[in-house]
Amino acid sequence: MRPLLPIFGLVASLAACGGGSSSPPDAAGPVQPVANPDREVIDTKLSFDVTAMTGQASITLDHSTAPGASFEVGDLHIDTVTWSGADLPFAVASSRMDLGLPRLDVPTTIDVAFHWSLHSKFDGESATGFTFLWPYFCGNLFPCHSQPSDGTTFTLDVTGVPAGKTAVFPPAIPASAPAYQLAWSIDAYTQLDLGATTAGTQVSVWYRPNELTKAMTGTQHLVAAFDWLEKTLGPYRFGDHVGTVSVAWGPGAYGGMEHHPRWHVGATSLANEVTNVHESAHGWFGDGIRLACWEDFVLSEGTVSYLAARALDVVAPAAGAQAWSDYASQLAGIPGSNLVWPQTCGKVDVLKDHLFTNAPYMRGAFFYKAVADKVGAGLVDRALSTYYLAHAGATGSMAEMLETIHAVTGYDPGACAQIWLTSATTPQPGACP
Repeated sequence: MRPLLPIFGLVASLAACGGGSSSPPDAAGPVQPVANPDREVIDTKLSFDVTAMTGQASITLDHSTAPGASFEVGDLHIDTVTWSGADLPFAVASSRMDLGLPRLDVPTTIDVAFHWSLHSKFDGESATGFTFLWPYFCGNLFPCHSQPSDGTTFTLDVTGVPAGKTAVFPPAIPASAPAYQLAWSIDAYTQLDLGATTAGTQVSVWYRPNELTKAMTGTQHLVAAFDWLEKTLGPYRFGDHVGTVSVAWGPGAYGGMEHHPRWHVGATSLANEVTNVHESAHGWFGDGIRLACWEDFVLSEGTVSYLAARALDVVAPAAGAQAWSDYASQLAGIPGSNLVWPQTCGKVDVLKDHLFTNAPYMRGAFFYKAVADKVGAGLVDRALSTYYLAHAGATGSMAEMLETIHAVTGYDPGACAQIWLTSATTPQPGACP
């Protein structure tokens, strides 16, 4: 994600409701609803009617030695929950739904029918037809687990689209993904195919009326950059057709969001090459590798900020040089006190504790550049690839990244990380012992 305007920290109104009874024809039998947030989601099949504002979720849960299951449901109205074709006991309170599932030694699937509401604060589906769930608003659209470490595969269908408009969304996300990765946008779209990478990944851009020039400007090196990412880091996990979707976030909203394989870019940033390549790089870090906890935000945003400039350095050197120049200007305006890499896990709220600033992006990018200045960019490329291949489809932490850099390059980046990622003073570019 490229930074947005400061729209977060606003609390959505959450409803509470409940109900459900009867017993499914299963030997174990249902139990009373009980909280069990640790029962993992394996797969989520979703269908939405955007006119009726009704949704269906078929959710496969992993086996569990404890009864119950829990989901975040925001302000959804839950209509029914069924298991094996019969009603399943459930209870909803304080934006959480608990289920009456028994202990099971094998995965099982439950079906949820629900209604959702529109949101105006980038915390669900907007009245103008786009969804925005980052970082933990997925429950306003479907029953989910929002922790970035949780991953599920998805299928998605969107119907009821108004005449003259197109819903752009991925029919499937075939590898485990964080819940905020799922998205759609509905507008008068035209699809422009840009080309394919060496690995055969088709790259496109979806633009709105009067945006063709901006779309072509912002994506002019996107195929080459994506090809470099695939060759340098490792195979892409989220399908064979990817690209930028221009989204009408509104005046003053800029940047993008990592909704792979159809990542969103705010219409005001569509012509910006760095934003387009930045969002594409999240297919490896932030999506391809999920965060162990929000404190590792820099592993996502700092890494892909570096990768965007690095990829452009290789495929379009003038654009790469401009990216680093722009980064330096942004770095100069970041207060040293801004959080970059808090040394806890699970204690920081990415919005309320103000971790979502430009500091993890820019200080993270210049951390990697400082290491590259010491050992060579090629060795940093190798370290990033080694890390990706070891963690793809699972979670990772910034501490593990430092260990990988040390193992691959022979350079201990601990002191460099202290300067760039944990100190309360913003360093100058190049500073690293």
